[in-house]
Amino acid sequence: MISFLCPNSWLMSGDLAVVMDVAGTIMRMYRVAKDIPGDIILEKVVTWELIMEKSGRALVVPQIDPDMIISCNSDHPIRVLVLGREDCIKISCSSSQISPDEVLRILKNSPVKMRELQEACAIVKAKCPGNYRTAGFIVDRDHGEIAYAISTGGIPFPGLERVLHDLKAMGADVFLASGDSRRSLNSLDDLGIDPSRMNPVANPWRKKEIVAELKERYGQVVMVGDGLNDIYALKAADLGVLTVEQHTRPSPRLLDSASVIIKSIRDLPRVIKESGSIGQDKSIPSRQGELQEKYYIP
Repeated sequence: MISFLCPNSWLMSGDLAVVMDVAGTIMRMYRVAKDIPGDIILEKVVTWELIMEKSGRALVVPQIDPDMIISCNSDHPIRVLVLGREDCIKISCSSSQISPDEVLRILKNSPVKMRELQEACAIVKAKCPGNYRTAGFIVDRDHGEIAYAISTGGIPFPGLERVLHDLKAMGADVFLASGDSRRSLNSLDDLGIDPSRMNPVANPWRKKEIVAELKERYGQVVMVGDGLNDIYALKAADLGVLTVEQHTRPSPRLLDSASVIIKSIRDLPRVIKESGSIGQDKSIPSRQGELQEKYYIP
């Protein structure tokens, strides 16, 4: 075991970038979806799974405070959030190619009322009263409708502040790459992460681009994520770290994308220190076998 007080020399060089997803990676999330066609509330959902149920679906994140959404007239149509704010409506991820114009057309023509989104937001606010909350929709291009109203909230995983402290002590520059809104990421400024290193509404391809761009500036780039939307970035990094602190049954495809699997974000500094050769090759021992011994991966 490498001592926390004596990191490898390359870790002291200031030549290390650590890119972290947020939801499910450094924040324990509580997610609620309102199945609009079915008129059903679904709690503790995995947003990516709802998106991937079929092609032509996209997660749309308005850059709007959920508290403002809750205060709107519940009888107003969803389009009141869109009109005049078109530039604030961002696609976070999708199951297939879908354009911003297609998303805007669906939202502007939808008969769905504000109360559908407000219901999800109110449940999340009651569970997660802090500032890290966001809201959005999953739109279905093929049916031309809003399939789900989504709201999420989160709190930092235990030990996160110590993890960030240790990473900085190792000389690492920490970046965030998240599908959530800028407003949500700004609420994390008390963690000491430079706002200029926060990348909001980053879809899977943008996360990969962020890693690639950082590899031009840093000798070593680590990507830390927990979901399918992190796969490309995990593969692109010198070290791809999959955390299963929230999602304990990752898909085989996600497992294959990672160099190392950790069960807690608190393990991250140790894993980076133990992988001091990440700039030399990609032959880092994976812990997939260890994880599969504990969990059945269908």
